[in-house]
Amino acid sequence: MEWNEIRIVTTQEACDAITDILMSAGAGGVAIEDPNDIRRELEKPNTMDYADDHFMELLGEDVIIKAYFPETADMAKLTGLIKEKISYVSNFLNTGKGYSGCFRVNDEDWANNWKKYYRPFNVSESIVIKPSWEGYEKRPGEIVLEIDPGMAFGTGTHETTKMCIQMEEKYLKKGDTVIDVGCGTGILSIAAAKLGAKCVTAVDVDEVAVRVARENSVLNGVENVVCTFTGELKDIKEKKVDVVVANIIADVILDISGLIRRYVKTGGFFITSGIIRGRKQEVAEAYSKLGFEFQDMAEMGEWVAMVFRCPDFL
Repeated sequence: MEWNEIRIVTTQEACDAITDILMSAGAGGVAIEDPNDIRRELEKPNTMDYADDHFMELLGEDVIIKAYFPETADMAKLTGLIKEKISYVSNFLNTGKGYSGCFRVNDEDWANNWKKYYRPFNVSESIVIKPSWEGYEKRPGEIVLEIDPGMAFGTGTHETTKMCIQMEEKYLKKGDTVIDVGCGTGILSIAAAKLGAKCVTAVDVDEVAVRVARENSVLNGVENVVCTFTGELKDIKEKKVDVVVANIIADVILDISGLIRRYVKTGGFFITSGIIRGRKQEVAEAYSKLGFEFQDMAEMGEWVAMVFRCPDFL
């Protein structure tokens, strides 16, 4: 099968926002080439063997996002829509060079070639993320998450995902109930299950992401804990859980602020990321006005993760 590849040259700051635009426009999947991820890999011990000529060619300043649309898609209409939305986002974020072309590719060309750069890595002291096609010898005390991203977004290499997993590790207790909003590959849901959650509800608007999240749940043996379906937070039958986690973008985090308190138990936590530094105060103030107690914050690169506690009176 052939696909239409739309290529966007952007910045780390705008990467998540533009990925969301592309997925919302109907992309069957995205591939992200972030030179900073590669630099971090090169800094690790015993990784220089991977630094072949092609690997080194990827180093630069720009983040390249490649989005894939079916060969039957109206690309003239899609391209115009995507350019318009990126132009709007550029009022708030540095979106970089932007749209850089549309190409025809075979599915094998984009579904497999990127895998050579994705290897097991520690996301925290005890949690390791391992691609499904890579071998790994588990060390005592480690929790290994096995992930095959397929066509969905979320490999665990991005700062926002790392911070969310670290916050889950810090605040989630054995036997907790969890909702994962915008689950992507299911990586945060699987991490919650592996950390001891007894029930995880994972939701995403993208049907491809939901399918991949289900497959990854089976891959990790947590399919009886993680329930995944297509939709939004508002589509979940109202229930109170111990932890809600959302690794999305600031606009959506603000949009769902009025809904979150319906789903978090007294004393429970809302863990969220996908927030650029310039908007952390805006998010903090919005949730504080709703009565949530600011609990914790972490920062990596241009990104911020926050934890809010639901107080007794909500």
